[in-house]
Amino acid sequence: MSEAVHLLTHEFRPYTGGIGVYVEELAGALSRIDVLTTVWAPSYNELQTDDFPFKVNRIEMSGKQGWGCRMRFAKALMLAFPDKRIPGTVVLAEPGPIRLWMYASSLGLPKPDRLVVILHGSEVQLQSKLWHRKHLFRKLLLKADAVGAVSQRVRASISKVCPEITADIVCVPGAVRHAWQILPPVRERNNLDNRQIIQVGRVHPRKGQDVLVEAVGRLPSPLKESVEVRFIGPVVKSAYRDRISSRAGELGIKVVFEGTIPELAVRRAYESAALCVMPSQPYKTSVEGLGLALLEAQHFGCPVIGANTGGIDEALRNRESGLLFPPGDAQALADAIKRILTDSEMANSLGREGSLFVRGSFSWERNVRQLGLVRLNKV
Repeated sequence: MSEAVHLLTHEFRPYTGGIGVYVEELAGALSRIDVLTTVWAPSYNELQTDDFPFKVNRIEMSGKQGWGCRMRFAKALMLAFPDKRIPGTVVLAEPGPIRLWMYASSLGLPKPDRLVVILHGSEVQLQSKLWHRKHLFRKLLLKADAVGAVSQRVRASISKVCPEITADIVCVPGAVRHAWQILPPVRERNNLDNRQIIQVGRVHPRKGQDVLVEAVGRLPSPLKESVEVRFIGPVVKSAYRDRISSRAGELGIKVVFEGTIPELAVRRAYESAALCVMPSQPYKTSVEGLGLALLEAQHFGCPVIGANTGGIDEALRNRESGLLFPPGDAQALADAIKRILTDSEMANSLGREGSLFVRGSFSWERNVRQLGLVRLNKV
């Protein structure tokens, strides 16, 4: 098998969403074991100065998934491989390239020696809504040499669409960023003094920020007055943010929308917060495939609470490294928050167990092996 790997994505740095981090870390794991790796990513119509241990081919596009960006991606590939062949493995690492490759034959895209598809959850439901899309999506999965799912929940959803490949679907969840792998000692948290709650992810109805605000509003006084909620991530739905701000004001809750912040600042937030919450909920065809922020928080010993939806129950161990609550249930979330913020012994136990759980269970190098992207004797 050729060791050249091409990772195709519509989401990549400087955009800092979970899939962008996933693609960057997968490419980094390949480069660390001397696999010739190229990431094909958007320029976001701006000048990008890249400094990665792998090659990045920037395509002049905004990174959206519509036909405009897809056709620019297709043109770039056809210009780069005029003989209609891509030596090595092509990894469709994100929903945009997957939507492009569903029409590969019609568009005359160059054929790779090997094709790998990675699915994060929402795209499975989206492509299953309409008959013709489902047909093309199934054909793509059947054609692929390997199919990866970021959680067992996503794996199950793929099996429903294409049961013929069930045995060949491999689970390749995210992991903690390589730069964060060397852990400082897990710091004990005195939650009786620190009442800072963080939520890391884009501000969007699927992320459930509104549920978190309602839950904090149900905490007893003076606990509620001592809590500060920090939302870390880009605002995707400004009207949604405005509703949350208005509701927080009505409830007398301290809320800060920090937007996209530097990676070091994200790490410090994990290290210092009393609690990290992922209150995700299903939204149209969008689901939480795993919950990378929960892995990162646990890595730094931060107690976590997650809604029991999508693959979140695989990103933490309920009552051992964190707590689960029914999605959308503000009262259940309030009860879980109160338990952790008022019991430092419990909070520190969850933090310690979470750190051990993440270190022992998640690995980018393991994902590389699972997808067959490298010879076994090189890892």
